[in-house]
Amino acid sequence: MKRDIAIAKYTTIAAFLVLLFSTYYLRSQVLTLNTIRLSSNNIMAEEARKGMEASFPARQKEYELQMAHFETEKKHYEDMLDLYKTNYEEYVKRVGDKFTPPRMPRKPTPPVSPELSDELTKVGIEFRDQQYDYFHSTSKLNWIACIAAMSLVGGLLYLLMFDVNGKRIFYIVILVLSFIFMIGPSFHSIMSAIVGFLQAPHGMMPHRM
Repeated sequence: MKRDIAIAKYTTIAAFLVLLFSTYYLRSQVLTLNTIRLSSNNIMAEEARKGMEASFPARQKEYELQMAHFETEKKHYEDMLDLYKTNYEEYVKRVGDKFTPPRMPRKPTPPVSPELSDELTKVGIEFRDQQYDYFHSTSKLNWIACIAAMSLVGGLLYLLMFDVNGKRIFYIVILVLSFIFMIGPSFHSIMSAIVGFLQAPHGMMPHRM
């Protein structure tokens, strides 16, 4: 009996470690997917920084034009305010004319460079490959985790029933924690759902000039 109890304990420990490894393996896969996804954001952030630096002269001119436009509107407002106070009839006439300052020219949007487009496409392909690898490897790992879970539960149940001198409350705590964090379907379902809902990164427009 002592030999069987020792075997059950070693089996339980080994099964627990296998489940723990599979849990962290799944987490590492999800972290890898998110790292790939965030790499596209880093690419776009660097592109936006370059665009911001390159577009500073154009934005400075645009600011000056906006200030000139503001001054035109301000002068028009002051003129209309003076007319309202001094010559109401002329004010009504000017309002009827519906004078508005001319529109500013529309700012063009630069195209996405082929290099940036190719880089973002490569990131998207890498993301989809990693996503496929996750489900492909998880489908195999699932059976290993299944055997480990059955060994863990079987070992703990055996110890609960036959290890009279053991700390049964300790076995119960391990069993409950294992079901909550590793054996129960909630964790693996959540991880698979997260990976399934993750979308490949899409290209973003660079900073407008």
